[in-house]
Amino acid sequence: MSTPGLKIDPLLQAVVAPLMPEEYQQLRDNIQRDGLLEPITIWAEQSGTILDGHNRYAICQELGIGFRTKALSFLGIEAAKLWILEHQVGRRNLTDDQRAIIWNDIREQRAAVSRAAAVVKARDAKANPAPVDDTSSPTKPRTIAAVVAESKIPERTLRKAQKLKKTNPDLYERVRSGTVTLREASKPKKNDLKFTEKDYYARIGRGLAAAFSGTDARLKELISIKKSEWTPEADEGIRCLLLNLKEVTKKANGYATRLKAVLKKNAATPSDRRRYEDCECEDGNECAMCLDYEKRTTIWEPELP
Repeated sequence: MSTPGLKIDPLLQAVVAPLMPEEYQQLRDNIQRDGLLEPITIWAEQSGTILDGHNRYAICQELGIGFRTKALSFLGIEAAKLWILEHQVGRRNLTDDQRAIIWNDIREQRAAVSRAAAVVKARDAKANPAPVDDTSSPTKPRTIAAVVAESKIPERTLRKAQKLKKTNPDLYERVRSGTVTLREASKPKKNDLKFTEKDYYARIGRGLAAAFSGTDARLKELISIKKSEWTPEADEGIRCLLLNLKEVTKKANGYATRLKAVLKKNAATPSDRRRYEDCECEDGNECAMCLDYEKRTTIWEPELP
């Protein structure tokens, strides 16, 4: 056996579920004792690029142990990724949650392979208008129902995996690594729940509206002050109050700017994002967009008297 220098493609390596530390150590001990019994699989069209055996290759390089390789052919990287996923889901000691994650990836990767094949077919048809027999192998089913039947994983579990990948990719990868269960990852935190309660926002709104409730009457008295009532103390006091109001306005505008950025960042659709970008509220004057929303919202709390 030889020790050829192989290539590692980060995109292909990322497809593989990482080994837990104890699994890696067990693999290392086995290779050190028995040598590498299984060849490392490489991509024939990408000379020396590893498809399966990244950990084994690293251990062999570390220990100076020779190994064999086996080359497989694929039309493109999407097909290579699909082979890696389908290969690993049936050979590793994976938990049910890890298998659900990988099967969800398989479902998505089959769709990616189909799209890539369609692009190649369209390009070939354009270059050669003459009809040709399509002898390519059909893509395996990629619907949820088909994957459920093939994987024997409950549909509910697969849908949980699908949702988690969209909403929290970081947790999705932690489930893949085996450090978190799918149930733990899918369980909303207390902080997440409060953001779904309308009253949470209403309480903040009432608090903001009440900020002036204790001083409102006295501010109105100052606005109505007559020249005959004017004193040096009134001059200095109102100047100080203007500074106070300026600080309050600055803080309010700062929160308003940051909250608008939150709306824009989490906008569900491009049209929503454009709508938030069109907001033109300045110096406490509401723009037409915000005034319209004020009329329609069910959370809005009117200003306290």
